[in-house]
Amino acid sequence: MANIRFHPNYDLLRHYACGELESPSSIMLNAHLEFCPHCRQKLASIEAEQASQLEKSEPVPLSPSLNAMMMDIMAQEAVDIPVPDKAPACQLALEDKAYSLPSILQQHNDKIGPWSRLPGNIKRAQVDVCGDSQMNFIYMDSNSALPEHTHQGQEITLVLAGEFYDESGTYQPGDFIVQTKEHKHLPRTRDGQDCLCLTLLNAPLHFTSGLATLLNPFSQLFFRH
Repeated sequence: MANIRFHPNYDLLRHYACGELESPSSIMLNAHLEFCPHCRQKLASIEAEQASQLEKSEPVPLSPSLNAMMMDIMAQEAVDIPVPDKAPACQLALEDKAYSLPSILQQHNDKIGPWSRLPGNIKRAQVDVCGDSQMNFIYMDSNSALPEHTHQGQEITLVLAGEFYDESGTYQPGDFIVQTKEHKHLPRTRDGQDCLCLTLLNAPLHFTSGLATLLNPFSQLFFRH
């Protein structure tokens, strides 16, 4: 995936390494890592740095009862645990198309809702994961566009297949794009090119042009449902 140009920043990778992200953000970043050897290498460096800091820190003495428990655990015989066969690759079906999903998303296949239509020849399927943010698959057909919008919070987009573009560039599989209140854009696909994305929103979009602006008073309802 040498064409990946957009990546999570250092702080996001560090929070992921520390297990500090809520489940939806962790899923998004995990899926990106499956695409991106560059970020896998950065994460390994962060984890190595954290391990080195732990080695240098003073050990915390255990209470007598906890120490006795640890000794009991260490004294137990090892038990072989059978390793299940690797699960078959899961595909996301959409009319006459099927898309292979990153491994982390295959674990949440039963959380994917039905497809619904949005303005601009767009389709959406919500992913019911824990947390305050909303996760969706977004499918943009050939020569389609999402209405121009800005963001009331943060929007993370991970391209899974195909490509789309906006005023800032072209985005391809593996690209991890973070948009905030400072960004306004009009995502589009070219003629003959469709795109499947995974998106994560922690607040509703705010449409800035066309008939889509009529939806803004109801944005909280769309965000939750």
